[in-house]
Amino acid sequence: MNINFIDLILFPVLSLLILTCILGYGIFFNKYTYINEDKIELKNLIFIQGLIFIGLVFIFINFFYPISDTLSIITILIGTLLYIINFLKIKRIKPELNFLFFVLIFSFIYCFYAGISDDFIYHFETIKNFKNKNLYEILHDRRISYNSHWLFLTSIFSLSYLNSTLFILTSLFFTISIYDFLKLSLVITKNKNYYLSILSFFILIFFLGVLNNYKDLGTDIPGVIISMYMLIIIFNYFYNKDFETINNDFLFLLLLGYFAFIIKITNVLIFLFLVFLFFKLSQKSKKYWMILLISFYPLPWIFQNFIISGCLIWPISMVCFTNKESAIYETYLIESFAKGDITTTMIVNNFDWIKVWFFNHFNKLLETYFIYFLILITPIIYFLFKKNNRMEISFNFFKKKYLDLNYKYFLLILLVCNTIWFIYAPAYRFGIFYNLSLLITLVLPIWILMLRKNYNFTIKYSKVILLLIIFYFVYENINRISWYNERYNVWPPIENGKILERIKN
Repeated sequence: MNINFIDLILFPVLSLLILTCILGYGIFFNKYTYINEDKIELKNLIFIQGLIFIGLVFIFINFFYPISDTLSIITILIGTLLYIINFLKIKRIKPELNFLFFVLIFSFIYCFYAGISDDFIYHFETIKNFKNKNLYEILHDRRISYNSHWLFLTSIFSLSYLNSTLFILTSLFFTISIYDFLKLSLVITKNKNYYLSILSFFILIFFLGVLNNYKDLGTDIPGVIISMYMLIIIFNYFYNKDFETINNDFLFLLLLGYFAFIIKITNVLIFLFLVFLFFKLSQKSKKYWMILLISFYPLPWIFQNFIISGCLIWPISMVCFTNKESAIYETYLIESFAKGDITTTMIVNNFDWIKVWFFNHFNKLLETYFIYFLILITPIIYFLFKKNNRMEISFNFFKKKYLDLNYKYFLLILLVCNTIWFIYAPAYRFGIFYNLSLLITLVLPIWILMLRKNYNFTIKYSKVILLLIIFYFVYENINRISWYNERYNVWPPIENGKILERIKN
């Protein structure tokens, strides 16, 4: 195995610079907009704000100039300087250093020898377009025109002469999520903040146990991560029954929703939750002018789409001004493939596709969620078999404590999301957030009850599961080294601007 030692040596250094850079811009953005009150103290919410700010600025820059390595380096250095200025003002430095150390080590383990997904072949071409061309020089292509904003952001933080930088942004984003969810899960032992701790624990287990291969993340998982943070913020108000104070956070949720959407348009159903929250706001809290202002945020991205593909959103044919027939065919290919037809030749307008989907996709869903579902329901089964607990899980209890009207609306929205996903694009990767959120929402009330009635057992069970999942994650990532060696001769597997073919499948 040949390793590019320049990449290897500079990888952790550049990871640190990019991490602090994005946090620096995020702190700067939040300081002057104060759109996030940071009630839960999650690091990724600052990181996301940095990405939103940087991405928006660079879209306008790319109207006239390519995102050159020089621009990338200047951006990284300015952002790092902003972070250092803020770091010098921090009173408790040790927690911040622990955070930086955790993220750097974890992200290195996660993406070193990660391999390349099949989708990366055309993702790489999109990134190179932004690095080498201004917006008006990029030509329409059925794959290039998808224009995920995540690839645009990756182009900002990648350097042409250091291929390893292509993997840094996604690994940092995933790792900060693990840090946040782990930290929030541990709150349960300190102040018994049950709902957020359990929710974070469920997400953490899924991320470590299922999303443990970097090469599988693509442009789908960043949107899922953002949606999960939105879910945490919404649940915080939902279980505190504190919708009256959601004013600023609603605006922040709206911004996050747009960010998730321009990364992957399949995240659009998250807006159903925002519509629900909007009607929960008091009339005085509905800042229409701010909502309108934030709604301008995706317009530069939409303009990008129009220049590249002739469509406001590719490949939605009804908003296409040119390439309409190509968009119709592309939509058919997506729907056909999502419904299980690898040859993309079947009729998708009736329900005959369900048999094909069941044969080709159901096993993937079962493989993904079955063990995860067992982990969630095993303590519930134990709890139910204890005679003194049976009467506690009654209709009246849940009606009074959890199954109120808000919960029912929330559950209804998730059922609608999953139904729409199943009818139009029932591939696993398009429905991760909707499927996972439904599972979590169904079992969360019973877990809360278990903690109240049998706290010690539930905590012990959670700790054992968490340790096992961490060991499994480490095993998977160590085992990946041999997997990588069987397929590639060099790390990273890119030379002279081209992706290397695998030695064997």
